[in-house]
Amino acid sequence: MRDDDELEPQAAVALVHAQLPEESILILRRTRNERDPWSGHWAFPGGRRDAADRDLLDTALRELREEAGIVLERGQMTERLPDSDAGRRVGRVVRVAAFAFRVPEPLPFTLQASEAEEAVWMPVARVLDLTHHRVQAVPGLPPEMLFPSIDVGGVPLWGFTYRMICRWLRVEPPG
Repeated sequence: MRDDDELEPQAAVALVHAQLPEESILILRRTRNERDPWSGHWAFPGGRRDAADRDLLDTALRELREEAGIVLERGQMTERLPDSDAGRRVGRVVRVAAFAFRVPEPLPFTLQASEAEEAVWMPVARVLDLTHHRVQAVPGLPPEMLFPSIDVGGVPLWGFTYRMICRWLRVEPPG
């Protein structure tokens, strides 16, 4: 049984949703680091709350600015998604708050090399098309551990980020 402190989110992510020319979502591929269990995996910009952050929305905005060089304002937040757990099956669980932001078109990004090695504006249509979803092994975990995912540039988008996108778009993932 968890105590009340463990139910509060300790981290936040930014789901940035561009409208034109094609609906898309910003995702980053984490820099490879042998101490990071999600090293090299796709994720939303985000991270742990700092003591200087006023709230978790500030955390999401700060992490977006630090990791992708994108500056958004609090008023651009369109939705707070339900809090969710990251790391449910592969390590220590972290409760995460997720905030959606709408922008007119994909924004240019400047990646912080220590945080992200690649970023893409993934088309929403790719997630809505169930033929792109599969259950598969993911890098860095035992091959018998299978997860629902979508291939993005040869690397599976899986886990917390995959679940959040599917929940947000109301897509029922396989398996």
